[in-house]
Amino acid sequence: MSDEMSFPEKLVGVFTHPRSTFEAITERDLTRGFLVVLLVAIMGGIASARYVSRMDLSSLPLIGQFPVDTSTITGGLGVVLGVITGIRTVTGWLIPALIIYIMARLSTGGGGFKRLLAQMGFASAPLLIQQALRLIDAYVTQGILDVGLLQTGILKAGLPLRILNQTLNVLNLFSLVVMGLMVVAASVTFKSSKRKMALIVATSYVVFIVLRALILV
Repeated sequence: MSDEMSFPEKLVGVFTHPRSTFEAITERDLTRGFLVVLLVAIMGGIASARYVSRMDLSSLPLIGQFPVDTSTITGGLGVVLGVITGIRTVTGWLIPALIIYIMARLSTGGGGFKRLLAQMGFASAPLLIQQALRLIDAYVTQGILDVGLLQTGILKAGLPLRILNQTLNVLNLFSLVVMGLMVVAASVTFKSSKRKMALIVATSYVVFIVLRALILV
């Protein structure tokens, strides 16, 4: 593939020809890579806000005792959760990329951070599909959602339980595909073996999950 691949070609190429596509992605693609992450963040935020708007908060003890307009509360909660979802998406791009860069740099001595960030942005392309499916589900399916997720008490849980919760939140089919693409991207950037980069990528996610559990972001 040519280094002059267009943005759509690179976006599709990470699925069809990942290695040659990542080879064509340079630090000049950082803005485009961030655009992919931003789209994921916006779609995820909208879907999360929509899910909250469909919750029946009247079953919550403190709210059910008073004659309040729950739609106003769910609207506010939706905005907050949407922003949090966006922050999680961006940190899920930046923090693992920074950890990967530090570890790979120490291991190989080469590679550029801006190029890696750009590649990690394009590696997030599978999450566009995930968030598109969430948007469809959020707006097409009908009915009131169970408010139980807001009553889990996870904020009061111990660190091991919070780590487990964050692991379940972070790791899914789509994120595993993203991790696989990140391994290819890192092996291109640092000119190293996929096995070594797979270990580094896996370690970066372990650190990221523990950090999320500690700060609950």
